[in-house]
Amino acid sequence: MANSTAKNLVRPLSVLLFCTLPLAWSQQVPDINLDETLPIALDADSSEFDRKNDRLLFHGLRITQGVLGIEADDAEATRLDFEESLWVFTGNVIIDSGDTRAYADKAEMLFQDHQLKSAIMRGSPARFEQKRLEADELTQGHSLVMEYDLETGVIRMSEDAWISDGANEVSGARITYDLVKEYITADADDSGQVRMKIKPPDKDEP
Repeated sequence: MANSTAKNLVRPLSVLLFCTLPLAWSQQVPDINLDETLPIALDADSSEFDRKNDRLLFHGLRITQGVLGIEADDAEATRLDFEESLWVFTGNVIIDSGDTRAYADKAEMLFQDHQLKSAIMRGSPARFEQKRLEADELTQGHSLVMEYDLETGVIRMSEDAWISDGANEVSGARITYDLVKEYITADADDSGQVRMKIKPPDKDEP
């Protein structure tokens, strides 16, 4: 049960936190001048403090820094300063960074030393879409579990994984996708196969 001190928090909450948050989701957009010194803005419809369990609770939450945005219906955090905290977002979770957007029912994000180290997304399914630089087209993927490595810019999809560039499709038990290099690695599904669908080019294409 939330502690009564929660009543002292401002509603709606608007907190400006001066922290460093790497924007690896935006590595595909070279014309955006990313500034790691930009503050993190946290806005919520309401908040509570569960002192007994040492948890901060937020409802209607949105976190932004530059082109990066994270939003969810609800969120829990062990700390607010992003120095050493685990955030759990639930309900309509969206991670947006300009060229890439991911959707999940639940996402666990670990912050250390004011940096986002990892994000694990779950859904039915969790999914992402990325606008490719050289074409006005989308790469899309989905799976029950997605793990995003912030340092390498890689998404690892597992459990009913699928990815498509709009024409060709790949599915398997596990798919690894490099957002920067646009490189795919796939492992076999339960049938022992990696499945692909290749669309032939239109006859009128050069």
